[in-house]
Amino acid sequence: MAASTAAPSGHAVAIEVAGVRYPSARQAAQALGMSVSSVQQRAHSPNFPTFRWLGATPGPRRVRTPEDCDVAKPLVEPTRWAFDGGARRANVIDLNVQPPRVVRTVGWLRCMCCGRFHFSEDVSRARLCLNCGGAGGLPVGADPNEDA
Repeated sequence: MAASTAAPSGHAVAIEVAGVRYPSARQAAQALGMSVSSVQQRAHSPNFPTFRWLGATPGPRRVRTPEDCDVAKPLVEPTRWAFDGGARRANVIDLNVQPPRVVRTVGWLRCMCCGRFHFSEDVSRARLCLNCGGAGGLPVGADPNEDA
């Protein structure tokens, strides 16, 4: 019986136990009445010389960096731009999902309380400036409610 190379890793997966060759660790486990993990562990252990892993032993796993992972990618946030009177809006994009999705929208916005412009990190939720007790940015210009 030849060693099977039908594994997704491309490695030969045949196992030999006491001179009997099995095409896979699963079939050896069934024939011996053991679990698959026990057969694999014994085949890779020097303490069990009758169990032999026939073929290349897979090497250590590749170390993944955050750039090539599917998760933990940073949000794509636009840089703050100069005051434009609230004409421009920009999207913050999450690259951790496919297709990438818009998380929130940033831009210059009028405060709902004092009416001054402030740069908001989320124009749909942060509608009050910091001076009025909201989560928006610092307002630009003079406060129309203050005495001169």
